[in-house]
Amino acid sequence: MQCLQRLLPDVRGATVLDVACGQGLATRLLAAAGAHRVVGTDQSEAVIAIAQHHSDPASTSDISYVVDDAQQLQAFDDSTFDGGTCQLGLMDIPDLHAALKAIHRVLRPNGWVAIVIGHPCFLVPEVDTTAPVGGRPAVTGTGYFDERIWRSNNPNGVRRAGNHHRTLSTYLNGLIRAGFVLDAVDEPKASDLLMRQQPLYGEVPIFFACRAIRHR
Repeated sequence: MQCLQRLLPDVRGATVLDVACGQGLATRLLAAAGAHRVVGTDQSEAVIAIAQHHSDPASTSDISYVVDDAQQLQAFDDSTFDGGTCQLGLMDIPDLHAALKAIHRVLRPNGWVAIVIGHPCFLVPEVDTTAPVGGRPAVTGTGYFDERIWRSNNPNGVRRAGNHHRTLSTYLNGLIRAGFVLDAVDEPKASDLLMRQQPLYGEVPIFFACRAIRHR
């Protein structure tokens, strides 16, 4: 979540859409950052119910949640929002192009979107940890160019439900084709706690994040 927070512009007074909001963690982050109105949307009625349950009644922001498909965003009119976020959601959406076009449509001219995904260069389906080289852990992987849905073999892994592996260029070109211009990118290091638990994540980034601007 800190990665997303670093990419946010000044949201005070803004109207922001949180796409694939899940349980509303990023939605509430936007409200805490001073957004005037925040709408979280997800196609799962179950997680929207959880998000509503966790809403802060003391918040001064207007927070609401809507069940909708990120590939369409039919509940929202064109040019409605100053900005948008999608925290670890794009990998779960089958039609990336449709989702990016829908986000583009509901943003106002010069509106922004901040996106965080699992880093596609290192969270590859066939990636594996190697023995430390020179005392530093490393990864090996194959099949990077094979775009497909995959599920973690680790029963405790975060991708047990499966997601869509795509190349980094597919994501970036998707933003460009949808009418966005890249404004900032980030490949954050893991927290100190996670690096102690998983030393590999001190060597390679687990997330890729970017902010893009609607330019047409």
